[in-house]
Amino acid sequence: MNLKGKIIDLSQEIYTGMPVYPGHAKTVIWEHMSHEESARMIGTGFSYRSSGIMMCDHGPTHIDSVSHLSRDPDAPSVDEIPLENCVTSAICIDVSDVPPQTQFGADKIKAELKRWNLEIRPGDTVLFYTGIYDRYYGKPEYVTHQPGLTRDATEFIIDQGAVNFGVDNTSPDMWLDKTYPCHTVCAERRVTHIENLCNLDKLVGKRFTFIALPLRIRKGTGSPVRAIAILDE
Repeated sequence: MNLKGKIIDLSQEIYTGMPVYPGHAKTVIWEHMSHEESARMIGTGFSYRSSGIMMCDHGPTHIDSVSHLSRDPDAPSVDEIPLENCVTSAICIDVSDVPPQTQFGADKIKAELKRWNLEIRPGDTVLFYTGIYDRYYGKPEYVTHQPGLTRDATEFIIDQGAVNFGVDNTSPDMWLDKTYPCHTVCAERRVTHIENLCNLDKLVGKRFTFIALPLRIRKGTGSPVRAIAILDE
């Protein structure tokens, strides 16, 4: 595993009013303490400032725990995700030609693997470049126009040994399919995934090291992550 190559930041900014999936809490950041307030409180000339942050555990670039999806009371929460599944070898597959609000199956994934001479190895993370972030971020379409993985697509990557996967949009499920086939398979197979990535266009067709560590939120259903890719020099 390479930890000394070029680093590519795959995380979106966190800010007040950032786009979130419909139904999730909005992100709000405010000044909790100013330099002036802390100086008066301390009285020695020293001062500091700090912020308050309110956001959904599925708001920014984040990982879904199994407990987010499964009604099983024993489903692992975000603080129980094996950290070795968050620091892995990874590949990125180009599905940017899949039209918005449609789905792609295992055959599409197999074709792209062949096209780029890639394979999914046991323990891998698989990232899908949909192009939705590049085309729609900051517009209403960003939260509704993503293409989605079918059940067989999700089962295929897991059967090949993927322990994690991610997308550059708000969901690996097509907006119009309220059966959520991809999320459903994740619950059944107890596999995590990451949403709201960016800069995946820089990784298409490559193998690299992927790191996306969640916060240790007790019984959390998800967590923001700082996702990065490390390319071989």
